[in-house]
This record gives sequence, C-alpha cells and structure tokens, in this order.
Amino acid sequence: MKKAILILVVVLLASMAWAADVSFSGETSFSSSISVPPVDDAWKFTKADVKQRFELDAYGDDTSFHLDAGFGYDALENTLNPVLTEVYADFFLGKAAFRFGRQKATWGDAEILSAVDVINPSDLTNPIEGEKLAIDALKVSYDAFPFAFDLYWIPLFTPSKIPPVLIPIIKPETKLENSEVGAKASAYTSVGDFALYGYYGWEDVPSVHGEYPALHGEYDRLVMLGASAAVPVGEVTLKAEAGWYPKRDKVVAASAGVEWMKDDFTLIGEIYGDWDKNEEKLSSQVGASFGYDLLDGDLELSVSGIVELGDFDGAVMAGVDYSFTDELKASAQVVYLFEGPDAPGTYGSCKNLDCVKLKAVYSY
Repeated sequence: MKKAILILVVVLLASMAWAADVSFSGETSFSSSISVPPVDDAWKFTKADVKQRFELDAYGDDTSFHLDAGFGYDALENTLNPVLTEVYADFFLGKAAFRFGRQKATWGDAEILSAVDVINPSDLTNPIEGEKLAIDALKVSYDAFPFAFDLYWIPLFTPSKIPPVLIPIIKPETKLENSEVGAKASAYTSVGDFALYGYYGWEDVPSVHGEYPALHGEYDRLVMLGASAAVPVGEVTLKAEAGWYPKRDKVVAASAGVEWMKDDFTLIGEIYGDWDKNEEKLSSQVGASFGYDLLDGDLELSVSGIVELGDFDGAVMAGVDYSFTDELKASAQVVYLFEGPDAPGTYGSCKNLDCVKLKAVYSY
C-alpha cells in the first residue's frame, strides 16, 4: 500500500506541475445488501459500506494524467481501506500514444459473456457483479484510421480476486521472462467494427497441482488468439467473438449475440459456448438483458438473466435506478440464483448470494 500511495502522490504532483488544464470530480456512495429467502439466515445484512471516490484528470500539450482513487469503509468489518483503481500517464507523439500505469481495458464486443476478454482479471468473490481489476502495464497505441493498434507489456502479474482457499497459492516470480504481453488490431469500417487479439501471459485463476497432502495452487501459462466483430443492421447490432486457447482443456470459446436499441428500449441477447478437448464436451450458456428508460431518462428499469444449458442453473437480476438530480441517484436490485434440477451448477452453488441491493450515490 505504501507503493500505491507513493504512485498517487507522484502523479498528483506531476499533473499539477506540468498540466495546462486540471479537472476534479468525486463520488460518495452508500451501499448495502440484505440476504433474502431461500438463503439461510435471511434478512441479514451481508454488505454495508461507504465509499469515497476521487477522479483527477490533467491535460498538457502532449501529456495527460488520470487518477481514480479513494477509500471505503466496511461497516460490517469496521475497516477502512484505501483504493487505487487507476492511475496512469499518457504521452502523445503524432499518431502514437504511450500509457504507463495502473489501467483497465476491455477486449471484445460482448456485453454479457465474452470469449476473448482476458486482458484484465476479475473480482470473483462475487461472480454476479464480475468487476474487472486494473493491471500495471505499458500500453503503446497507434492510430492509422480506420485501423488502430494496441500493444501491452505487463511486467507485474495481477491475479483475479478469489474467495479464501485452504491450500498455498504460488504466483509467478517477478522477473522479466514472466512478463505478460498482449496485442489488439482493430478496423472501424462502414460495414462494422472488427478486431484481432493475441495474448501470452498467465491464467488469472490458479489451478490445483500436486497430490494430497501436498496440494497447492499454481497459475498456468495462458495463450490466446481471438477475433471479434460488431456489425450494425438497421436498429440491430450483430456481435460475435471467438478465442483459441491452445494450453487450456477448453481449447475453443465463442459467443454470438444481438443488441437492439430503439427509443428508450435496449435488448441484448447472447449465447456462449466452450469446447473441452479432453472430455469432448460442449458447455454453453445463454444470457439476456432488457432496459427501459422512463421520465426523460431519470427512471431506468432493468431485468437480466443467465442460464447454463448443461445443469440448467442460473441467475436473474431485476433493478430500478432513479436520478433525483444530475448529482443524486439511488438504485435497488434483486438478485436470485437457482440450482439445476440434478446439480447445483456454477450459479446454483452461489445461491447464498441471493439478496436485495440498495445504493445511493452523490456525484460532484
């Protein structure tokens, strides 16, 4: 954490010293989750926290700085935790740009189930929210419209956040040969948007190695080659992704979907599948999301869901968001996970996450 604070201070001082224009914004949020039946011990608070977030952007002639940081207070654990979400500097040289620091990126066009988005790890302690974590990287971009190219060098490995385990976890050593690299080539045409991806790094979730009682977790090598496309057809956008993972048992992953937006309606539907070469088995999931804006966009209703087609387990989420003003917003969401008829399945095994979520946000 001392390292994170040092980076924050250096970037803040640099932005103030070198930038010609500085903007500052912030957000205070209050959120809580209450477990609901059929969860055991229903109507119990499972989350209650306050978060303070700050964003600083500074711009110079050929440079810019971005800082997204803050702190959170967990009322259930009575702990105060600093948070450094993103902090990076941009340097521009003609059509080339260089970004160094803690940053996030998104690969692919899928909204629900991606087959190629491996660039950032995830917070898997809550698989429903699926929040992405930032990576410490150098990104080199080149804009040759309608083409664009991104190269990533990730010297420090960042794993996904997972629930506590009872076996030791071994991370890759911090040395040059264990760096991760990624590349993306994009084309933005009148027909649609297309992209190719390549990645060589580490799995962000450990797999179990060894034999009992010497079991341990270890991060395996990850290689991915992928492609994505988003093609508009009238009011509908057709989307597809595919990824080849030669070092995984599930060697191929693919998704296809459709997004329809008209007036105040948004409808998204996707199907995802992966092929296990050892078991010669195809696993698939389907997901859908519906949104409707009312009162000139101040009120938003949403319903989304996902189902595994093997075990027929899944999750359903329904929510409402209301903007009292441009600064003050509140939301409520119900989350329900269900087991399959013969086995709990991935989502059914997390049914203890059934809850009602309440949140209020003030932005300035």
